[in-house]
Amino acid sequence: MATATSTNGNAKTAASNKATTDDLEAQIAALKADVAALTGTLKDMGIQKGVSLKSSAKDSAEALRKRGEDTAADLKKSAQHYYATAESQVRENPAAAIGIAAGVGFLVGLIMNRR
Repeated sequence: MATATSTNGNAKTAASNKATTDDLEAQIAALKADVAALTGTLKDMGIQKGVSLKSSAKDSAEALRKRGEDTAADLKKSAQHYYATAESQVRENPAAAIGIAAGVGFLVGLIMNRR
């Protein structure tokens, strides 16, 4: 009789272990599915963020290009103004212009000789 009880107890334990193993396998499969879903979500988020950053960078580059063009146009206008002013001063006072040019050339020559 003792033998029958121990055999019956082992069968219950084996069935319990089988149920526990099946539960663990089901939980592992569910975890794998959850990890796959999370991976897909992270991938989609990464793609969306990349598109957003690319668009933002493109907009910033366009704004900087426009600002650079505006600055270049302003500098060109200023240079033309100063050139016209200098030209009119030279036409009005040619002797002074030659004297100033000679003085500046002399100073530059002195500075270059010291090096």
